[in-house]
Amino acid sequence: MKKRSKPERLASPSPPGWAARMRESRVALAVCGLALVVYSRSLFCGFVRDDVPQIVNNPQVQSWQYLPQILTSRLWSHMAVSQALFYRPLFSLWMLIVNTLGGLAPWFWHLSSIVLHVVCTYLVYRLCKRLLGSEGSAGLAAALFAVHPIHVDAVSWVSASCEILFSIMALCAVLVLLRPREGDDHGRVPIFLSASLYFVSLFAKETGAALIVLLIAMAWARLESRSLSWSKRLFEATVPYLGAAAIYVFIRRAVMHSTPAGTTEHTWREVFFTSPSIILFYLRKLVLPIGLSGGYVNPTYSAPTIGFWLPLVGILLLLLALLWQALRGNRAVAIGSALILLPLLPALATIRFYPQGDMTHDRYLYLPSVGLCLLAGALAQKMLQAPKGVRIIAASMAGLVLVALSAITFAQQRYYDNDLAFLQREIEVNPANAFPYALLGNIYMDQGDSDLAFKNFRTAAALAPDDPRISLFLARGLAGIKNYGEAETILKGLLWRKDFDAGRQNRIRLSLANVEIGLGKLDEAQSLLQQAEQADPHFPELHWALGVLYQKQGQLALAQAEFEKEYRLTGDPAAQRESNILSRRIYSTTPQSR
Repeated sequence: MKKRSKPERLASPSPPGWAARMRESRVALAVCGLALVVYSRSLFCGFVRDDVPQIVNNPQVQSWQYLPQILTSRLWSHMAVSQALFYRPLFSLWMLIVNTLGGLAPWFWHLSSIVLHVVCTYLVYRLCKRLLGSEGSAGLAAALFAVHPIHVDAVSWVSASCEILFSIMALCAVLVLLRPREGDDHGRVPIFLSASLYFVSLFAKETGAALIVLLIAMAWARLESRSLSWSKRLFEATVPYLGAAAIYVFIRRAVMHSTPAGTTEHTWREVFFTSPSIILFYLRKLVLPIGLSGGYVNPTYSAPTIGFWLPLVGILLLLLALLWQALRGNRAVAIGSALILLPLLPALATIRFYPQGDMTHDRYLYLPSVGLCLLAGALAQKMLQAPKGVRIIAASMAGLVLVALSAITFAQQRYYDNDLAFLQREIEVNPANAFPYALLGNIYMDQGDSDLAFKNFRTAAALAPDDPRISLFLARGLAGIKNYGEAETILKGLLWRKDFDAGRQNRIRLSLANVEIGLGKLDEAQSLLQQAEQADPHFPELHWALGVLYQKQGQLALAQAEFEKEYRLTGDPAAQRESNILSRRIYSTTPQSR
């Protein structure tokens, strides 16, 4: 860059002072402050659901010595293979940083998620201002994003902060492409910077891959002013993003190559015929965010019934209306529509892998809500051109909507105080959802209330008699009260099923082995544990069970070695304590110790 002469520097206007900058930023500060205030209730929430295994019991996010493992292993590598689909090192690194700064204090983890949401709110404001050109419309759109209740699942549940991380990176990638052109800007630098941000976003959450369509289209539009041939323009617009995606896929495959695929719950046929109703469900939640919870029960379809055709027709009509607006040159509508629909495509694929009650979640709508807010801002921009009376009515209605949504959002956060509140809310919204009943049973068992636990276990089993997860929970509960006979019957029935992946089969073997140890059938238990070890020698709790078995057999040295293996694999402090106790017992009985 050419250095300016002294006369040029003197002639140029001086930068604005801090007071002027504050006045210029007052709308942005207001919407960011609104996000901070509305979500302040989350500071009083605790850890729920995945927070305990992913944060509290995860040694990888509690010490920097695990950084190489974080970068080169799947997200749940400290646990069983049931969460095999995820490679999110940026998210794991974020958790490591938060733990380094705040330890395991729940309020600090929630504060970190709130800060991320505030940053994202600011980026939404910047995006809307860039596209709409109006500070008022951008402020309204960003305020809607700041307080929208659909975000509670992503903001108040700290394990879902990967949604916010990914959204921040994705919005930065979009904003770079919207940056005003400078005199020597030929489009290449912003495109490469945007592709780099897109590449980084994939390491926060892999579903960001769907945004490549929007980013390539925006890069193509940015190159419009250059006198390029069609093929050259296409090459410069696509190669940076395709290259970033290819490098990501190569890294991910290198890390995940030995990881078995997760359990499939539905066929691709069911995915196809269920998808329109799921999209309509998500759009309804975006526009009318009431009756929110951590999970939902959604009907599935395996044939072209009315539950397939009606949502499909409605979605196609909506797409045609948005496409008509986009073709008229309305960039805000085009980008807003893409931001709503593209991130939902990977969410539809989860139907394949997740069972009923776990297929749809509010957190998947965090980035799509940016598109909704952008469309709302575009509508507000139109209203600014209306007569004064109409503008006053519209502004009053917008204010009432923001107040109502803020109240709903503030109240919704109480369901993330603890697991009991979280699961009871799921049951309140979806009484037919069996899984939260089973999880409540586990909680009551841990609290020592076996009567209440089995009331929930039996309810879950009645609602979903063929769900192996619920049968497994019931069997483990029965083993917890030493009703080994009934537990053995259930687990043996599950073991005969051939439709389970290796991870679930190992979990059943391990549970049955523990039951056989309780019944004194040590040979049967040893055979089951040997099968489990052959299938996966790193399976969590396997070496703990082997340690217990060897203790029962009087082989203390082998038991001590197994507890030590369990501690090295999972970081379970109870395994280390057992190892130390046995080590002292072994030492005290040796001739040298006498």
